[in-house]
Amino acid sequence: MPERDTHSDERFDQVGDEVSAAVTRAASVLEEELSAGIASARRLQEKLTADRRVDPAAFDEVAGRVRKDTHSLIDMVAAQLPAAGERGELTRRYAADAHDVLDSLIDLARLAPELANGLIERVSSQGRPPAFDDGPARVRRPAGAAPAGGEPDPVS
Repeated sequence: MPERDTHSDERFDQVGDEVSAAVTRAASVLEEELSAGIASARRLQEKLTADRRVDPAAFDEVAGRVRKDTHSLIDMVAAQLPAAGERGELTRRYAADAHDVLDSLIDLARLAPELANGLIERVSSQGRPPAFDDGPARVRRPAGAAPAGGEPDPVS
């Protein structure tokens, strides 16, 4: 039976403890940032409900916070992965790709206020007040037509 190198085990235990502590600290910071972001998103939603429009500046504030926090999260995760050799190169490429995808999505999301405000204006000009809390959209079908799933309608 081979002998165990207890010195090596202690070093691995120490590294594990350090990584665990770093992840715990990072999670704590991330939780604080997410809480602040959630508060900003709630203010944006409340303003939308009250004013029936999306404030582009408030939306940009939320989008900027999401961008910053998510870039930090990507960097934090990448820092915990191997940094040397072939795996390190793969980690760097994946992190760079994640940053690029994030930036593309946030840039695309920044179109949302203009689109939402245009839709609200269009619906309002047709004489119907925009409804934000009607629940899920309902699809209208001709009488007797089967739903998309092929099952009969529940009793109406």
